Amino acid sequence: MTVCLLGFLIGCGQRQNVAVREYSVVQTDSVTCHYRCPMGEGILRLTTVTDSTYRIEHVRGDSVVDAWALDYPIYRFTCGDMTGDSIPEVLVGTIKATRYRPKKDKRLFIFHLYKGRFIRPLWLGSRVGCPLIDFKIETDTVPNIVHTWERKANGDTIEVLYQLKGFGLKYMASPPALPRREGAGRLKTK
Repeated sequence: MTVCLLGFLIGCGQRQNVAVREYSVVQTDSVTCHYRCPMGEGILRLTTVTDSTYRIEHVRGDSVVDAWALDYPIYRFTCGDMTGDSIPEVLVGTIKATRYRPKKDKRLFIFHLYKGRFIRPLWLGSRVGCPLIDFKIETDTVPNIVHTWERKANGDTIEVLYQLKGFGLKYMASPPALPRREGAGRLKTK
């Protein structure tokens, strides 16, 4: 018993010396995320080029260090740690047709900062389980989880949680197994 208690106390002392990785992402408005992570700090933002063309920009200091063009209408822009590596990913809701789904519909694209600097596609989703209505990031877990609202064939709306695994999003839960969280209700419409 004494040996176990002593081992526990020594173990606790060792854990206190472990460096804590500082990470934060704050979305300041609908098109701007400020981040701080082990590789530094910066801004990820969506800028409008024309009525139907946008750019994701990675800004450090006063300089745009990389950009990625999107030639589709955008309905959502947000950031989070989808891979669990303390480097932010960018989630963009686009409206576009795809090769296998020719009808224009809402899609979810995920971009990551390759080498902590360059914006590169991580997943360009043509569809989640059902047609997408909207999404948000649940940040209470690492890696973060994508919370979607989807439209079933009969017109009902369902909520689903996904986690980025390997190539693409992996289904995690849907009601009634979906835990109720603050702000996790139906989307509010204007």
